[in-house]
Amino acid sequence: MTSNQPDLSPDEQRAALAKAFRRLLPIIFLASMVCYIDRANIGYAQLGMGAELGITAATYGTIAAVFFIAYFICEVPSNILLERFGARVWITRIMVTWGLVTVLTGFVNNVNMLYACRILLGIAEAGFLPGMVLYLTVWFRARDRAVALGALFVAQPLAYIIAGAGSGLILDHIDWFGLSSWRWVFIISGIPAVLLSVVVFKVLPDSPAKAPWLNDRTRAWMVKTVEAERGPAVDKSLRAELAALRDSRIIHLAAVFLTYGVGFYGFTLFLPLIVKQINPSYSATNIGFVSVVPYIFAVAAVLGSARLARNTSHLSVLTVSSLIVLGAGLTGVVAFSGRPGFALVALCLAAIGTFAFLPAIWALSTLRIAPAYAAVGIAAVNSIGNLGGFFGPYLVGQGSIGSNVTAGLFAPIVSVAVAIVLLVLFVLRGAPQSEGEALPVETSVQPTLLGKRG
Repeated sequence: MTSNQPDLSPDEQRAALAKAFRRLLPIIFLASMVCYIDRANIGYAQLGMGAELGITAATYGTIAAVFFIAYFICEVPSNILLERFGARVWITRIMVTWGLVTVLTGFVNNVNMLYACRILLGIAEAGFLPGMVLYLTVWFRARDRAVALGALFVAQPLAYIIAGAGSGLILDHIDWFGLSSWRWVFIISGIPAVLLSVVVFKVLPDSPAKAPWLNDRTRAWMVKTVEAERGPAVDKSLRAELAALRDSRIIHLAAVFLTYGVGFYGFTLFLPLIVKQINPSYSATNIGFVSVVPYIFAVAAVLGSARLARNTSHLSVLTVSSLIVLGAGLTGVVAFSGRPGFALVALCLAAIGTFAFLPAIWALSTLRIAPAYAAVGIAAVNSIGNLGGFFGPYLVGQGSIGSNVTAGLFAPIVSVAVAIVLLVLFVLRGAPQSEGEALPVETSVQPTLLGKRG
């Protein structure tokens, strides 16, 4: 149908992309930011929750980790259901349930209830990030996708900035209705997810073909360009999609994400406790504001990485160098744990490497995952990678010596080193050479992928 439509002029193409960016990226950015605030808030709540519920650093690591077991189990099924029901409906469902579970966490009375809420949160949130990545492949060609991914991933450090500053203030100043301040960290951060889900349901079209704000000519061009990059039609059956779980490139990429995830979550979920150890005299407000500093650098790193990633030839260097910076930063935190100024610089390096990696590696991933494998492949990579969210906090917690949490960072450091080796080997494999290897160099999924199936 779209092959008979005239192409748009370069100016019209730029205008069409700009319109799609304006319509989609703000809501994707806000939803992602709320998601990561709700994921990160436990690190700050622990500053008050730990004493009230008797949670040690080791126990906290396990509590933070169980979220990712549930997330791992439910990730692939969630992306399959997203294809069945459409992005608008399924992302709305995800946001409503994770918001309600976050609010519920503010009313737990013991460690077992906290474990249960973290498991429920993992089930509720599973599929959000890979669903958003998949959604962007429907709308944008590879060269435009890195910018869109930048909007998705810059939300993470900004969320941690808000979580750090906001949670510190809540912990020191809010204890309404006789509830402990750490409970309000969960309650206040959970409500926006529920409210924003209404906006997502109303304004997020499943695909260009269903966007009422595009005219017929522009809609046809957007559909055609993504179809052209995707290549010939592919089998989209569930059986074909599940074949992604046997593809060696997807397994290799998932291993990179897993080993990186140990460093990522070992760093982000323990950052408040690391800052507290660096300077024990800090109040909760001080800890919150000092924790913001690394994430300010992380915002610049995401934006710079997304811009450089527009040239796909830069992706290999970007991903490898980002992991090297992350490993150097974590090593510096351990080496300078007794010197607050140097330790803060090392934390900033770790944040830069951590977040610069994300838009580049996801841009690389969407180039290397075939259309037939897109839904399951992206979800599988992300879900296996998120097992790093289990091992990272767990190993840091178990490696901590009393309140000395930096002693637990050795496992993330080793894991990041392994990730560098795996990533170099993945890059050296080069682009797939045949259909048997399944992965054309630049691919995207069908424009109708996220719409309802009849």
